[in-house]
Amino acid sequence: MVPNPRRLAPSVLVGVLALAGCSGGGTQTGDATPVTAPATVESSAATSETPTATASPPSATVEPPAPAPTPTTTASTAPAPPPDAVMPALHSRTYEQARTEFSRQDLSPARLRAAAQHKDVTLPRDHDAWYICDTSPRPGAPIPATTTVTVRLAQDFSDCTTSFNGYLYEKNDPASTP
Repeated sequence: MVPNPRRLAPSVLVGVLALAGCSGGGTQTGDATPVTAPATVESSAATSETPTATASPPSATVEPPAPAPTPTTTASTAPAPPPDAVMPALHSRTYEQARTEFSRQDLSPARLRAAAQHKDVTLPRDHDAWYICDTSPRPGAPIPATTTVTVRLAQDFSDCTTSFNGYLYEKNDPASTP
């Protein structure tokens, strides 16, 4: 019994491509030259036979494609950004001590912004000896590189707990009734 040429042609073509190491339209070798199987389709014009695929045998031994090069990792030339600093506990310290603490932690003291704790108090130009009542962000919170730290100051540390609706003196509180 002679095999049916219609069923044999696709099998032969797949076999040739498999032997050549090809899949689909060909594979790439290390030098970027596609490797394809030398397959031809012959048809007989004189007969009414169905076209069959034939392959010529390779003239030399077929080498398997070279393995893909392993990617190498290179060290980045840009330094990794430093992790966010953590807000130190500055409560009850002076503004000067806060600047010293920032310098000790390699944080720029220029990131500190001083503000008065009370609405009716004007912060003097020289407020280094004033006490820190509150900070924003809170102690222990991360301080991203772009964050400015606000410290609320009072001249006397006992004034940190005194407040009449945000005012140091009750007489200055508009809600107060004499």
